[in-house]
Amino acid sequence: MSESISLHDDDKAIMPTDRKEHRLKRRAARRQHLKLTLRRLKDSEELFFDNSITQAEDERTTMAKNDNKNARRIAIDAAHAKQDKPRIGIVQQGRNTVYTFGSALKRQFKSITKSKHVCFAKQHTVRQIDENITCVMVDYDSGADGNYISEEDRHKAGLPILRASTKKVGVANGGKSKATHVTRLPFQKLSAKANEADTFKDFTSSLMSVGKTSDDGTISVFTKDGVTVHKEEDVLITCKGEPILIGVRDTNGRYRIPLVQQRGQWQPRRPNKRQRKFLRQANSVYDLPSTEQAIKWMHAVCGYPVKSTWLKAVKAGNYVGWPMLTERNVKKYYPETSETAKGHLNQTRKNVRSTRSKMETCDTSQLQGKKVRDVYTTAYNVRETMFSDQTGQYPTRSQRGNKYIMVMVEIDSNAILVEPMKSRKDAEMIRAYDALLLRLKRAGIVPKKHVLDNKVSENMKTHIRDTCKLNMELVPPGCHRPNAAAEVAI
Repeated sequence: MSESISLHDDDKAIMPTDRKEHRLKRRAARRQHLKLTLRRLKDSEELFFDNSITQAEDERTTMAKNDNKNARRIAIDAAHAKQDKPRIGIVQQGRNTVYTFGSALKRQFKSITKSKHVCFAKQHTVRQIDENITCVMVDYDSGADGNYISEEDRHKAGLPILRASTKKVGVANGGKSKATHVTRLPFQKLSAKANEADTFKDFTSSLMSVGKTSDDGTISVFTKDGVTVHKEEDVLITCKGEPILIGVRDTNGRYRIPLVQQRGQWQPRRPNKRQRKFLRQANSVYDLPSTEQAIKWMHAVCGYPVKSTWLKAVKAGNYVGWPMLTERNVKKYYPETSETAKGHLNQTRKNVRSTRSKMETCDTSQLQGKKVRDVYTTAYNVRETMFSDQTGQYPTRSQRGNKYIMVMVEIDSNAILVEPMKSRKDAEMIRAYDALLLRLKRAGIVPKKHVLDNKVSENMKTHIRDTCKLNMELVPPGCHRPNAAAEVAI
């Protein structure tokens, strides 16, 4: 990294002071100190970029508001000034008068009659729960594996007996207690599995499991005054700071918090198959922690241009609005990639100027003439020619089942046409090819030559030559420069 990392006083406290301490502990402390320093640098850099972008947007907004000589703004203001309010016709005026008179009669009639929709009390009343009233209560316990109700509370609440229970649970004194019956809790918005409970004769109080309720798609909110239970889709929790304590739920459904909280204590959870499916859908979301990474990513987006060409485009203002893409950042963080060199190669054919000795030698002693510098050139006519190529498989299938795109470039009209494909089989390739040719023929364009990649099936070649009556040219193996028009379009 180009930034220099300095140790603060609070950072030095992270490093172990005892020299005899185990080597692994010192390495872990150094790694923790490095992560903390990198996080600080990242936060400060992101704050600087946010402030810079906000300031630039405010300046552009102020300049646009103060620019009174803009022809487009003058035209819009003039059009708004000319707009007149729509005039109401005589028939509509009569209807409005009838509606107003009828509404006044209804309000007057409601004020006379006693049948009112909303009635307000003349005095404010406050209702409180009477603590003397006996009510069957359950302890909402996060340490209970299931719902355990005492037989006395089941009898008072009038809960039904579904069947005999065979469950045995461990209690706080180290012993075991055997359940007698299986009952159902009277909570209608919970599922049958979450409402299922076991009754015990030797329990003095009833327990309701927080974990079992959470498994039913609910979220419990505990406060100093009470607890509330909500559906997951009805709750949005936002936190301003880091959590004070962090715990985990074990295989038995209990929530466990370690007594000593240490960074790096919890390992990342492996996502299951369903979670991986949703994670793969975020294909174009990236976290760019620095200016260098941002310039590298935007360089790839622009097609790996040369440094001089990219700087000219930035100076001309073609990238206004791209964050962090400035002339200074491009000069400082321009990435030297192999893709840039490969895209600007001028490859020549093999054996053009061979160094091998030829079998036949010519006698040039009898040749007479004056030595001149002759240059022979050949012009290739690219009119009535089209180029085509196919993209690779996209990571996500479209709604209509397409996974590929055929791209066709027509030189005379300078048109770039595309057609989606479900697969790269012969039938689907021919269908897409015919669809693109039909669009050209409807526009009055009839090409005579077709340049395409050498990886093409025999059926496709036969269709191009015999059915479409086109001259076909395949690019050499390992050389895609002759088909550069389609490659650049992709």
